[in-house]
Amino acid sequence: MTTHTSLSLRGSCECGACSFEVHASPKARFRCHCLICQAFNDKPFADVVAVRASNVVLKNAANISFRKYRSPPNFNRGVCRTCGKPVVEVAGAGPFKVMFIPASNFKSEVQLPPVRMDIFYHRRVLDIPGSLPKYSGYFASEFAVGKMIMSGL
Repeated sequence: MTTHTSLSLRGSCECGACSFEVHASPKARFRCHCLICQAFNDKPFADVVAVRASNVVLKNAANISFRKYRSPPNFNRGVCRTCGKPVVEVAGAGPFKVMFIPASNFKSEVQLPPVRMDIFYHRRVLDIPGSLPKYSGYFASEFAVGKMIMSGL
């Protein structure tokens, strides 16, 4: 069952060539400090919002170049063919298909949920102050974010 609300969040890659609309309230937001996310986002960590894929409409999807990095997890990570910046990451299948969208790609970050945790914190290149849970190690990180996503979607 897909829950649609009147909420419609819009955003795009850095240059605007690839855009999207999200037709449901995002339920999960976290920061990932893994080496792949650092390289893919060209930042110290990825601040991403997880949304059920069926609630996301990608515009100009043909302009997104998808690539799988090492697995697991077996994510398809998509960058804009024009600016080369991250657009969306896709994981799972069927009703469990989830899209991870960089928070900075949304036009208005104030409509997004707050960050709830840091994962792969042992790979951090930047310390994050505050009292949010910080998970280190592969299994602890995957379990924590998986549990958060499954309970929120």
